[in-house]
Amino acid sequence: MQFLKKNIFGILSCCLGLFLGFANPIFHFPPFIFLFLCSLNSIALKKNSPGEVFRTSLVCSIPAYSLALYWLVVPVHKYGQLPLILAIPCPILMGCYLSLFSSCYALTINFFKNKFSWPILALAGASVWASLEVVREYLFTGFPWLVLASSFSEWPFFIQPVKFIGSYGLGFALATCSIWISLKSKKTISSAFVLIISIALVGLVSKNNTQVGAEKTVLLVQGNINQDKKWEKTYQLKTINKYIFLTKKGLQEGRPDLVIWPETALPFYFQEVTDLSLKIKNFVRSEKINLITGAPGYKLLSSRDKYRLFNRAFLINEKGDVQGYYDKEHLVPFGEYVPLGKYLPFLHKLVEGAGDFSPGQHTQPMRLGNLALGMLICYEAIFPQLAQKRVEQGANILVNISNDAWFGDTSAPEQHLHLALLRAVEQGRYLVRSTNTGISVIVDPYGRIIKQTDLFTDAFLSGEIRLLTKTTFFHRYYFGIHCLLILSAIIFISLAFFKRWRG
Repeated sequence: MQFLKKNIFGILSCCLGLFLGFANPIFHFPPFIFLFLCSLNSIALKKNSPGEVFRTSLVCSIPAYSLALYWLVVPVHKYGQLPLILAIPCPILMGCYLSLFSSCYALTINFFKNKFSWPILALAGASVWASLEVVREYLFTGFPWLVLASSFSEWPFFIQPVKFIGSYGLGFALATCSIWISLKSKKTISSAFVLIISIALVGLVSKNNTQVGAEKTVLLVQGNINQDKKWEKTYQLKTINKYIFLTKKGLQEGRPDLVIWPETALPFYFQEVTDLSLKIKNFVRSEKINLITGAPGYKLLSSRDKYRLFNRAFLINEKGDVQGYYDKEHLVPFGEYVPLGKYLPFLHKLVEGAGDFSPGQHTQPMRLGNLALGMLICYEAIFPQLAQKRVEQGANILVNISNDAWFGDTSAPEQHLHLALLRAVEQGRYLVRSTNTGISVIVDPYGRIIKQTDLFTDAFLSGEIRLLTKTTFFHRYYFGIHCLLILSAIIFISLAFFKRWRG
């Protein structure tokens, strides 16, 4: 208790900085993220004992991350049917996991502080932070949520550097600024100010550039289907009729080149010949539209009683034929599959429906004329590696279909959106995002939202996009940039150990 009282200011600063620095239900102001970073830096610079630094930063980070991830209680309790008393610890457990990374960062700052001059100290510490964000994308299937760059996504002019250095590179720059601010000298604060102004200037200059590409019109449909009912057989026809009704209303405003419905908009096996699937095909033929829609899919194995389930997106052309499909590659642990499920049968998925989903192997862009559609289903949009892969495969537009109804009326849909915006800038592509309950958006390659819907409304929106083929600097040197961040951290840590050994 005495330890908590002693560090109450640090705990409050971290909580305030992380909660208000990212999307939240109260007030979001991106620069608050510096309060979180500077609190960690202060712990690292003021305390001498590495053990004390690690413990203190852990105690300060856990409530901060847990507070920012409060929304995890909703899908676990409401849809996972876990008692509230067991659901509440879930954001705390995830907060503990993310806090290990922030505490490792503070520990390295403490290790570096007497070994490097102020410019090098900042670069060394920032390289560690950025490397840890890279690691977070891959470790234990990956959870790159609440990365520093996404806190500034609602300020498009400030995230333009990610087209050159990626979101983790921008995290490096923000961490550098925070360390210089924490050192509290005129030189370091001036340097931080210059770097922040430089980031803003890069954005203000580059976001006004125009790119040339073929124009297309898209229509996004937001069905706002109740998650509790959508999988009921008696509700399936109502779901289809609602999407058809909203689409027809949208078609009154003009004929789009592509209509997009959300993830699992069709809560049945569309690939089977049924009255429901025939109704969709007849509608597409009668309206002469090209449609992307989410639906579960499956593949029969050699034995007829065995199959693999997929979270699938279908592309249906105006003749009612399936032009192509995409199977979700990166699944949500405990949501779409149970890790080690065969060995831990007492664990249950948090989604309804029979069986576990399998990772998709059919991930090439779906093509329709000169459209090359790079698909990202649901939280695949939070992974830079997947958007990178889609563009490498030839995608000239990124399409994110999602069902954020799981999150309820929380800040999660906005946090999710902010991560998706980074993918558009990193890859220099328009991004269209159709979700069941919102937020559906059309985004340009500079991360600017052209049009968007509100949460939990029946809606549709149409807009113009351009098909772009030019790649960004970040795309061309993706692997090298991430390797450089990790290699820099390793070199700085090695140099610090060498300096310690020498004396």
